[in-house]
Amino acid sequence: MTRLGAGLLVFCAVVMTAFSGPALGQAFREPAKGSAERAAILDTLRPAVEAEMSGPVEFVVTVIRASPNWAFVQAEPLRPGGGVIDQEETGFAGDADVMDGLTVYGLMSFQSGRWNLIDHMVGPTDVGYAGWQQRYGVPPAILGLE
Repeated sequence: MTRLGAGLLVFCAVVMTAFSGPALGQAFREPAKGSAERAAILDTLRPAVEAEMSGPVEFVVTVIRASPNWAFVQAEPLRPGGGVIDQEETGFAGDADVMDGLTVYGLMSFQSGRWNLIDHMVGPTDVGYAGWQQRYGVPPAILGLE
């Protein structure tokens, strides 16, 4: 093998290493608090959650990840102003023994110039959203499952 060939091989190996591994697995961003993107993502999730919570909600976001095509949210719903939601006054009345609180998980897709709700769940007792990777083709890094 010539020096040029060996040098080219080393260069290719360095380039491939630089563009693989964790860097590709982390192809998402956290939309900043107060940003229009973050508001649009949460506003996409809000109507479904408000219907289940029997009233208006605001979110305390635990996790929010977005890529150009997907967004994933984990949040605690509260009443406007920070009031705690009584589960017995929601669509989940009587379900406290089969739920793990009111934590909300949501998956949105960016299509036709806007965010669209694909799926969501409230209070699962396991990692119920793990199936979204196969069901919807969402990258595992968005879900935190890399």
